[in-house]
Amino acid sequence: MINKTRYRPKAPRWFNTLLRYSFGYWLKLRFRIRPTGTELFKRIRPPYVIVPTHHGVLDPFMVGYFVPEPVYWVTGDGNMRSTIMRFLLGLVGSIPKSKSIPDLETINWIVEVIRKRGGVVGIFAEGQSSWDGHTQAIIPSTAKLLKLLKVPVIAAVLKGSFYSQPRWAWNHRPGNMEIEFKLVMDGATAKASSPEAILAELERAMEYDETEWRDNHPVQHRGSGRARHLELSLYMCPVCGQAGTMRSSANRLYCKACGHVVRLSRAYRFTAAGSCQPRFSSIREWDLWQKGAFKALIHNALAKPEAPIFADTGVIIMQGHRMNPLRKLRTGSLVLYPDRLELVTLFGEKLRFPIAGLDGQHVLKQQLFEFYHDRRLYQFRFPRRFQSARKWLDAIYALKAADLPPAIS
Repeated sequence: MINKTRYRPKAPRWFNTLLRYSFGYWLKLRFRIRPTGTELFKRIRPPYVIVPTHHGVLDPFMVGYFVPEPVYWVTGDGNMRSTIMRFLLGLVGSIPKSKSIPDLETINWIVEVIRKRGGVVGIFAEGQSSWDGHTQAIIPSTAKLLKLLKVPVIAAVLKGSFYSQPRWAWNHRPGNMEIEFKLVMDGATAKASSPEAILAELERAMEYDETEWRDNHPVQHRGSGRARHLELSLYMCPVCGQAGTMRSSANRLYCKACGHVVRLSRAYRFTAAGSCQPRFSSIREWDLWQKGAFKALIHNALAKPEAPIFADTGVIIMQGHRMNPLRKLRTGSLVLYPDRLELVTLFGEKLRFPIAGLDGQHVLKQQLFEFYHDRRLYQFRFPRRFQSARKWLDAIYALKAADLPPAIS
């Protein structure tokens, strides 16, 4: 078993320089990235914190290319469970963090980098990459951490990144990009401000919507299959209201239950396909509707506590802990009930996970669903690429919520 305390984040300057002018420079050219606000780095010296918006796995390398100092990036420990990835991410000074749950050791490492090493720390304050191209809610504890550190805070707003590396896709679609660097506050302001005031300033500085940006910056993205696997994000049909019935093919997204189909254009707008007219014009609009409609669907299901809400077959369950390698437990059908998750194997064995006992639930990469239960990490792997892990995450959040909305007609 790997002891997490033995890992020490390091960011050798020589390796950082090599990475910047090889991989980083290649990313700059491939995605045609244009920076603004980099003059900040001529007058602000380490230590400081960089807080970027988050759209994809390449974000740290894109941002890091324009930062003159090595950046110690806080990253989910799920990315460091293999020896190779732990070694590679260790070379760039990655600080592992368990998603969605408190991690005192991570905070201690951040404080050490800032106060003892006088370094630069990169924090993705949204917690995970965006599903719809809009800035997500910022984790409130980030503001408390920034007040503790008392150093300058620089936001990095990535524009054009969402459609260049969509959360739902396995392929990149390079197009023009911008990265805007801006000073959120200096160290004295961070020290004097309340966590609430810091959070408000972060939200203001990081507010961004990809759809609005594209309206003023038309971009043609290279690559085919624009809608392929979009059902991982938009899993609910806006016509028949069923969840988990959406499928994709090349540039089309359709419902296998009612047959509704739309086309995703080169401008990433939904257009008519045959006689079907789109209810929404953008991914963002569909996503906003889905959030409310899916909560209502879950709310209605509470009336039948012993009836399954939905299920996925062929799911593999893995078990581990933080940075430790995962081991396979079972394979079976994952079933959601109002009060629990059940994995039912072919032999009838049932593994039950009460909703109230789940913690740190999140989606890793495109469709790995994880949570902690009884201090153990469980990861669910879906064998088919149309099976949405986000659907399960949203369901858990809805079932845990105390203020579910009334049904949507």
